[in-house]
Amino acid sequence: MKAFQFKSHNVKKGLIFGFVYLIIVFVIFSVIYGGINGMADAANNFGSAKGLGFLVAIIVIGPLVVILQLINPKIEVLIDQEQIVIRQRKKMDQQVLLKDIHEMTINQSLVNQLQVFGPGGQLLVKIHPQHDTQIIYQIANEIAGHNSFRQEKGTKKIFGNPVETVTYTRK
Repeated sequence: MKAFQFKSHNVKKGLIFGFVYLIIVFVIFSVIYGGINGMADAANNFGSAKGLGFLVAIIVIGPLVVILQLINPKIEVLIDQEQIVIRQRKKMDQQVLLKDIHEMTINQSLVNQLQVFGPGGQLLVKIHPQHDTQIIYQIANEIAGHNSFRQEKGTKKIFGNPVETVTYTRK
């Protein structure tokens, strides 16, 4: 049995939390400085634009980044001869039989995301690690090693930059 551990990237949860956090911070500063005009006056009277930007980054953006790191779950993917088991704290284990996997794609819909599809094209599993970009390739290769898959590589442009895509299809 092969095991992989990583912090998952939950885009929806991160965006929702980020927007709510920034709105709350804006409301707090608005109350403290007496509205938008008060905040603008405080920014004008601060002196240095670089100093103000640095202060905002430390006070507002820094805690947001730390909190987003904490709310993203740690995931463990276990692969044996018959199945994939995805474990996440406070959730039931998700199991996918290797014989049910028809196709796997890497970097097709989102960068650094592995999607596993069943025979009817239904999405069985999404694996989207936060930092380790090579882990999805290792997971896909481990799954492909247990079954007969054809691998096709390609590229996709995202913001003008080429990104490697890989598709595994059952033979």
